[in-house]
Amino acid sequence: MREVSAELGRARDAIGQWFTELFADLSRMSSESQREIRGALGTRTDLTEKHLRAIQPAATAFLDRHPVPLAAGLVLGPGIIDDTTGAIEWWRRGPRGGTQRIVFTLNPDAAGFYDYLTYDWFTEVINTGAPAIQGPYLDYAGLDQYILTSMVPFYLDGALVGTAGCDTEVRALEPVVMPHLRQIPMDVALVSKFDRIVVGNSGRFLVGNRVGDLPRDALRVPLTGVDLGLQLVARPHLRSKAPYSDAIEVAKKMRASK
Repeated sequence: MREVSAELGRARDAIGQWFTELFADLSRMSSESQREIRGALGTRTDLTEKHLRAIQPAATAFLDRHPVPLAAGLVLGPGIIDDTTGAIEWWRRGPRGGTQRIVFTLNPDAAGFYDYLTYDWFTEVINTGAPAIQGPYLDYAGLDQYILTSMVPFYLDGALVGTAGCDTEVRALEPVVMPHLRQIPMDVALVSKFDRIVVGNSGRFLVGNRVGDLPRDALRVPLTGVDLGLQLVARPHLRSKAPYSDAIEVAKKMRASK
């Protein structure tokens, strides 16, 4: 493996630390949400959607601590509140401060059904008990913004019942990542474990696209910290010639031979 440059190493560590701190605080939000729900339940045993509203302070506190994510909350699997559908308690930053609750359509027979059970950010966490990140993908709200969804396990009374996490718009993440990428004298992109480009420092790497085939001199460098499959992909700049450079060389040789 080729040696990682100092600039690439610094970017790997700095971006990795940002994600590590974010996911550590998602775990904190998950624990705080469990306490809030348990407090709202009291001596009752049947969990309802009304009890889930109790997590608003935990979600709001998380968003206050992290200015980049757009929204945060919980996603529960089927059978926890309803026998057939799951539940989502998701809170978004309000335009004038505070948070606003987002309502998702979870009825399979309704228009706009949000089938989150097919998304890796949910199934992977439920199946492995490990944190996960998915994206970038176009947002559910139809605003044509690329989104990353980050999730950690959510436990209630010791049982894994869902996920706790946040949504982040890629355009909001760019000021965090791009300054580090611009310090690297190569074309570099932050990519997901599925090779989707999240942020790139050149036109070679466009958000949402797959990296595709890379030349032999390219580098793949996993981020340090929490294991999410995120990598930096780097390749040297193309060495371009002026379109007439070869003709100039030929003319020089002709003059020298006279």
